[in-house]
Amino acid sequence: MFRIFFPAGQVIRENRSWIYMAAAIFFGCSIFFYFAPAFGESAAEPALDEQLQALEGLFSLILDSAPPVGIALIFMNNFFSMAQMLLLGFLAGVSPLITLGVNGAMVGTLLSFSAGEGGSLLQVIAFGLLPHGIFELFAFFLCAALGLKFGFHCVASPLPGKTRIQSFRYIWKEAISILPLTVLLLIAAAAIEILITPRLLELTL
Repeated sequence: MFRIFFPAGQVIRENRSWIYMAAAIFFGCSIFFYFAPAFGESAAEPALDEQLQALEGLFSLILDSAPPVGIALIFMNNFFSMAQMLLLGFLAGVSPLITLGVNGAMVGTLLSFSAGEGGSLLQVIAFGLLPHGIFELFAFFLCAALGLKFGFHCVASPLPGKTRIQSFRYIWKEAISILPLTVLLLIAAAAIEILITPRLLELTL
């Protein structure tokens, strides 16, 4: 029988290696840019500064808004970013690679700045990133993983026993199948980031 959707758990299990790869790219960029200031300014720093300024502007808007509006803004920003990775992943996986790299670099840079200002790195991670990051990063890695899979199997090598068109359709079904889970994870992450994370930071930092 033809199935439009796959169980989300099945999609996650069958794509564990792609999820690990997405996480490795993200954390690799985070670690690199955390230590980058010790080696001087990198060529990517001006572009990264622009991204951080845009992010700062978004957070200023969020902080000036009522909590429901702030949650909606964070959700929409994250959802569009992840939808972009999925929809444009078939273009050789370039979009998810860039998105993983840029976001990893921003996290590494922010953590490096916080450590340079005398902040506790452990507290920033434990109370500023992990509460909402557990949900957000899992959704992020899942969407990036399928975007990378799109790029590889639609350009370099199709899925075993399938043509590139069949591979595209199969991975597209996987992407559609995990969208409801992605939406739930992003709503939870946005709510925690607005309602809980600021309180935790106020109490601990």
